[in-house]
Amino acid sequence: MRKRLRIALGVVVASALVAPATLLGVHLTHRRDEDGYLAYLERYGDPGSDRPLPVLPPAADLVAEGEVACDWMRDQPYALWRTDSRYHFQAVYQRYEQHVAGRSPRWGSALPEMSSVASGAWAYLCPAEWELRQPRRRPFAPPPD
Repeated sequence: MRKRLRIALGVVVASALVAPATLLGVHLTHRRDEDGYLAYLERYGDPGSDRPLPVLPPAADLVAEGEVACDWMRDQPYALWRTDSRYHFQAVYQRYEQHVAGRSPRWGSALPEMSSVASGAWAYLCPAEWELRQPRRRPFAPPPD
């Protein structure tokens, strides 16, 4: 009887530790990269052009605006196994746009555009948060057509 109880307790404890260990693993493998973020904004800050931006606003302003996007992302639900369209990038970005509607960035109307700031922030400043909120295909589901 005691052996079964120990085994059951071990399974319960191991199961309880899987989620925190997974979250920790995602955060450890998806590190923040401010230099990568600034390089991304320099290269892709103007979606209407293929050329890099000649001048960027102050790095502190860009990082602060990126942090706003990351803070908003942290408040969004995890996608986990959900695959419906509201968890895909375009829908997430549209919700973010609605959240910051009517608010200009610290550098005014100059480039980079807010779409580049948000996507760059999610990819470089808080990649773990974005990774946890991307839809995943169910592991045992048949592959999509």
